[in-house]
Amino acid sequence: ASSGPTRTPTHATMEPAKPIKFTVLGDAIVDVSVGPLDAFPTPGADVAASAIALSPGGSALNTAWHLAEQGVDAELRAAVGKDRAASVLTRALADESKLRDPSKSIATLNYHATASCVTIAAGAKTERAFVSSPGAARAATMNQLLPDGGDADALDATHVHVAGFYVCEGVHGGLAGVVRRLKSRGVVVSMDPNFDANGGWTNRAMKLAIKGPSAVDVLLPSEVEACEITGKPTAEEALDALLGVAEGEGGGKGSPDGVKLVVIKRGAAGVLAGDRDGGRWNAPACTVSRVVDTNGAGDAFNAGFLRSWASGAGVPQALNVGCAAAAIAAQHAGAVGAWAPSAAAVDALADAEYGDKPWWQQGLLACMAPRKLT
Repeated sequence: ASSGPTRTPTHATMEPAKPIKFTVLGDAIVDVSVGPLDAFPTPGADVAASAIALSPGGSALNTAWHLAEQGVDAELRAAVGKDRAASVLTRALADESKLRDPSKSIATLNYHATASCVTIAAGAKTERAFVSSPGAARAATMNQLLPDGGDADALDATHVHVAGFYVCEGVHGGLAGVVRRLKSRGVVVSMDPNFDANGGWTNRAMKLAIKGPSAVDVLLPSEVEACEITGKPTAEEALDALLGVAEGEGGGKGSPDGVKLVVIKRGAAGVLAGDRDGGRWNAPACTVSRVVDTNGAGDAFNAGFLRSWASGAGVPQALNVGCAAAAIAAQHAGAVGAWAPSAAAVDALADAEYGDKPWWQQGLLACMAPRKLT
């Protein structure tokens, strides 16, 4: 039996708590971070950087790593190539993460390079430029990522989280069928679409993922992603659209055949959430004493929110926990690493920031917690 978090029964007849188990399916990427530089280099120039760092990344990898660090029994289903970059990921997962046996859950594609992304930070405002090669993350099919050649029933999970949707084009064809099968077994399915570099946004796979029998249970886009997917100008309108709320009934109940819960991440503006029963919630961003690197903060939010919510917490509490996890991530370099916080650290910061305390105590703890807990 897992020693991780368990579901808290919410109905009258108390049943034995069932340990939660996550499978996170999606992208694993080698992140190369350059800078910060005084300015972006010009062609032919050689610019000195304060640091060039190589680290594991990708939305699915980041989320799974944080879940495991927070005590959740979690596995990562992703693909790498047969190259040197793959060893960066597989060694980090095996030696540094607490994921469930990554040697058995990472697929190797012989004819595709491991996905990689170079991030260059430069300028007075620390602007960023990206160069990406999706490689194996884009090519891998659902049959290659799932056990036994594509058997969704073979997943040992109470919750499946799909991350890096737009990067992982190879899974699009099989996603709807897998979601339907998982939901028929009572497995909760969540998804973070991430950014669509191709600008398509509303391909067939996305349409199936947000409405109909293959709609995911929980959708966790950023504000930009939510607005692009729906074509709406504001997060509030995008939230209603994703929930299937009828035109003219803003904030009302959503469609019974759509996404059950939508959580929109808004960066420094906090988070906005709603469910198809008409519930609406928001939470301010957690205090951050010094922003170091926001790369992966959204994935840290996902892990904190999903861990709390799947363990039985209500949406408001889970939003606070997610914001606390994101705040800790933003104060560290790299999307994951030895600094990744435990559940106790995340929950303590959430309590310090959002808990019911005298104003002076709450402010004092919020200032102290990031240094104490990480």
